[in-house]
Amino acid sequence: MICVMLFSVIIELSGQPASYWHHPESAIRGDGLSVNNETNHTFDFFLDRGWQPYLIANLIYISGAFLLVSLLPKKASLITIFSFIFGHYFGTSNWLAIRWHSGVEGPNIYCSVLGLLIVLSAFPSPGPNMDKIIKRLRWVMLGAMLSDTINTLIGQPISYWLSPETVHESNSLSRFFLIQGWPVYFFWNMILFAGVFWLVSILPKMWALICIFCIILGSFNGASCWFFFEWRLGMETPVIFGILLCIILVLIAFPTTSEKTSGIGFLYNESSA
Repeated sequence: MICVMLFSVIIELSGQPASYWHHPESAIRGDGLSVNNETNHTFDFFLDRGWQPYLIANLIYISGAFLLVSLLPKKASLITIFSFIFGHYFGTSNWLAIRWHSGVEGPNIYCSVLGLLIVLSAFPSPGPNMDKIIKRLRWVMLGAMLSDTINTLIGQPISYWLSPETVHESNSLSRFFLIQGWPVYFFWNMILFAGVFWLVSILPKMWALICIFCIILGSFNGASCWFFFEWRLGMETPVIFGILLCIILVLIAFPTTSEKTSGIGFLYNESSA
């Protein structure tokens, strides 16, 4: 969690225009607009005061987050940790896609790395209860993918339904199928859902978990982009969506007391405290 938060601070500072270091009021956000732009509110506190106040504020914020998750009960702490990770992943993805002109490839690479690190940290060794967790998480993955698909269809302009060539989509693969018409796009997604569901069902446990978390992160980012960039609902909406997703994820991925086994990593071992 701390690494994700620090990385977002580094990306945000390094993405500022050259004028920022002498004129902090010229600071920009992840969507390329001024931090003082009232449209699509974000949480860039103190950025327009200079890099020193911004850095100090973030160090206090990160320290507070670390203290909070260290004091909360285990289940609430996990939800909070994942919520911070998801929120900062989305914010950093905006910088990678827009300021660094990486398109969808940058966020996709980032979510792949992040998914790998999450699994290696939270599930260091598979145990007998892991199959049940993977089976449950498959449905969370499909739910996240479906939210992205629904938002993509809802976000199309009115003209699209009669003229598919007016499609509005940045992902080149999704765009290709959308241009063929919404039934083709929907059918393609059903095949994709079934294929991914089957894949994570047959992969070795660790690889299945990595794929699941990568897809959940990527789908969360895809759906949140519609909230933030298309419908201009501010950063609050992706954050709320991320928290709800993390609540479901933690309740499913981390067993209750009656389901715990010592074979599923340190997070499941009562004696690890």
